[in-house]
Amino acid sequence: MYKIIPVKNSTMCDSDSSIINVCEVKVKVLRDELQEVVHNLYNYLVSDEECTIGLLVKKHTNNLTTQGDFSFLNTAKPWQDFLTEEQLKRIDGTLLQCVNKDIADLINTSKDWAIPIVKAIEIKKRIHLFVDRQSAISIGFKVAVKNHKKVLKRMSADTTVVKIDPYCTDSDCLAYLRLKCLRDVVRNLYLIYTYPLVQKLIIVVTWRSGYKYLDLNIASDDVEPVFCGTVLNARTGLKETSITASEYIRLRQEELTLIAQHKYGLRVTSEEKWKEFIAHLGESAVTFELLQIKCSSPVKIHFESAAAGNSKGAAFILYNCARLETILRTFKEKVDEGTYPALPSLENTDLSLLTDEDEWSLIFTYIMGLPSLLTNAVEVREYTEIYNSCCEFRPHMICNFLSNMVKLFSQYYRRVRILTEPRKHLLPVLFARIHMLIILNNTLKLCLSILNIKSVSQMYTTCFFPLIPIILPLL
Repeated sequence: MYKIIPVKNSTMCDSDSSIINVCEVKVKVLRDELQEVVHNLYNYLVSDEECTIGLLVKKHTNNLTTQGDFSFLNTAKPWQDFLTEEQLKRIDGTLLQCVNKDIADLINTSKDWAIPIVKAIEIKKRIHLFVDRQSAISIGFKVAVKNHKKVLKRMSADTTVVKIDPYCTDSDCLAYLRLKCLRDVVRNLYLIYTYPLVQKLIIVVTWRSGYKYLDLNIASDDVEPVFCGTVLNARTGLKETSITASEYIRLRQEELTLIAQHKYGLRVTSEEKWKEFIAHLGESAVTFELLQIKCSSPVKIHFESAAAGNSKGAAFILYNCARLETILRTFKEKVDEGTYPALPSLENTDLSLLTDEDEWSLIFTYIMGLPSLLTNAVEVREYTEIYNSCCEFRPHMICNFLSNMVKLFSQYYRRVRILTEPRKHLLPVLFARIHMLIILNNTLKLCLSILNIKSVSQMYTTCFFPLIPIILPLL
């Protein structure tokens, strides 16, 4: 079940042919159907499905309608490390000429793949591939449901592997708050992808650049530091020491309350649920702000206004989380009152009706892209005679993923009416869209959970509705 995965990996560009062999310690937890397409392409082109090099094969994330879903470089030289001696004699030609294959043969061969290729075009020396969307959506939804359950189960485990450097003084400073936020995310990512394969390892989150573990009971080779950058004042460019973590969280909470009062004339009550929701939103905004920059880099905070800084990102994400929850809750209410029939099972839903381009982008890039995101957010490499050990976690990638996902969903939400009239001919597409939104919502909430940020559904009820006008000015 668990194994060390040899990965050929590098930052190689199209003109570079260097290969670095490393051993990453990672558990194969999640099924990744898009990565399987990449493996199939490598296997078809050069008979090497384990290769995952740079830009030779790319999975696209935007302009899918015109650029396709995948592409591969059709110049032979960058592929030379994978070519036979006979093929190297044709190195000056295209890759397809070099391996004696063509687009028609590729499309025909892919009919045996779980997600076949249905179209291919050449653009600027790259072959751009379009997959069978119906097959991809059907498989993608089923796999996503299973993947979500696996991740939640692994995150529920307990571990003492991830620690904060005891020499980083526990205080109410912003740097220590970022340290704690990072510790929580590192723990979650460790549980998802490396636990229990590496049990001797101790991961220490620290702000000390010259970190050395001083516990004589633990071998130094078993300890890996994760460096956490400091918190800077964006106006002065200096480390912020005058504002405490508690004061900063309270500042963000007060800003949200003032917006509600002065811009929208809402009467802020002393009701505990209201206070709890504002507290939750402020804490979430601060957590997101501290994590969305690469953890080893300093993060710059705009203390004058949340809208001037990056904390608006968390508000926008939670706002769209609320949108999703509202759609799904309203659908359920209409089912309960008899307006809509009950949602059919995924197997009995016609997913081929999801033909909107934004729907495909949400499914392909985000629902099906989650396994790749989480894989890239973790790198734990064992020490070898050739390479030093490596322990790197990238929560900023999850923040970026969420920001882009809700931006696209917001665009889709404004353009497409989801909860349509309950007419018989409209119900099949409604059901397909509800299934898509359920899985998209679970993807969003799962990523928030990894970041240790509560989703709107965890504090929904009556507090949600006053929240919408509070967040709107931060968009």
